Amino acid sequence: MIIETIVADLARAATQVITGKFFTDEQIRRISNNVVGAYIADWLPTSKDEAEAKQRVELARLHITEASNIISGLQDDLDNQAQQLDQILREIEEKKKVADHYATLAQTNQKAFEAFKVEMEEAIRKQLQAEAEKGKKARQVVSFILWFITLVLGAALGAYFVLLVELIRGWLNI
Repeated sequence: MIIETIVADLARAATQVITGKFFTDEQIRRISNNVVGAYIADWLPTSKDEAEAKQRVELARLHITEASNIISGLQDDLDNQAQQLDQILREIEEKKKVADHYATLAQTNQKAFEAFKVEMEEAIRKQLQAEAEKGKKARQVVSFILWFITLVLGAALGAYFVLLVELIRGWLNI
């Protein structure tokens, strides 16, 4: 029995030396779980399913981060639009108040305004007539001179045109 145990231990040791494995997979798991735990477990080989699961988790984290960024951007845009709409509402309210103010003024002072309007029209009409009378003679003289110059120039151009037509007919022998 002792010889069998020694032979089995020597065979196991020889197998480990030949294959390069000093510990079995079960022994490696026990050592990594009990002795070193999380510190060295990442360096030991993991199964294919665990590696794929880690990749999927990292990919999901990446997608969640991207989705969070998109949602944050959309939220910022919505906040900006809400602020712009609030500003527009404030401007509309201000303009509505101004319009109501003028409507109230127009209704209360309509009779007084009508009398004032008639008086202003008469004063402006009289002032415009006085201004028109002020330079009327000078404008009439200038107008007559311009009319006379236009008449003389028109007659001269008409005569020149007749001479020009006669000259061209002479050259072309028509």
